[in-house]
Amino acid sequence: MPPIPDAHLAAFNRLMLRARQLFGNAVREELVAPDTHQLPSFRVGDLMVIGEQWLVVAITPGSYPFVYARRWEFDWDSDLDEAIAVLESYQKRFLLAPSAGDIFAARLIALVGSDGEVDVATDQPEFDRSLTVRPRRSGAIPFKVHIISGYLIVIYSDHLGWWTFGGDYKSDGIAEAWKVIEQLVVRSGIVHSTRRFSQLLTPEGDVVSGPHSDGVRTRRTQDLHYAPYR
Repeated sequence: MPPIPDAHLAAFNRLMLRARQLFGNAVREELVAPDTHQLPSFRVGDLMVIGEQWLVVAITPGSYPFVYARRWEFDWDSDLDEAIAVLESYQKRFLLAPSAGDIFAARLIALVGSDGEVDVATDQPEFDRSLTVRPRRSGAIPFKVHIISGYLIVIYSDHLGWWTFGGDYKSDGIAEAWKVIEQLVVRSGIVHSTRRFSQLLTPEGDVVSGPHSDGVRTRRTQDLHYAPYR
């Protein structure tokens, strides 16, 4: 099998660039060498992409209970967007990376970008990953994200309190936690606190998440208006 043409290599590099945008440092470049020819390839957790006669995308079952073996062979000239769509589909459901914590961290780092800092720690025994998020902009909310195996996500800050999402491998909890994070990082809003609960609201007063009984509670109802990171 000859090395792939330059046009195919350019298409492969475009796909790998999109993978890095989606999964960050969870993308691992690997060399595949049938016979004596090295082929471009990369891996994201249980997904492997190889540039050969076709653009091959293959998924092998891993640690996720709802990831099944799949294989696609995409045409170089007409199917590149479909290959990108496969990556985007799995990224939206927080799949493919070596663990839920890896992909969540990669997405959060990409979301914050240069508008803040994200530190990732793995040395706390009760958590798989702990992420500390600090904004550069005054008026934005710093927070922490703790990730526990089984898709249990905890978002904590002095303003929010301790908000728990998911568990028991239910990806809807991860999606709910991500909605809160996007609201804190990308959009302004209101943290509404009462004696019994706290919740996150849009600037118009629509509920984003809550009520959370483990959140910050106050004797007098109060609204904290915060700024986005950018």
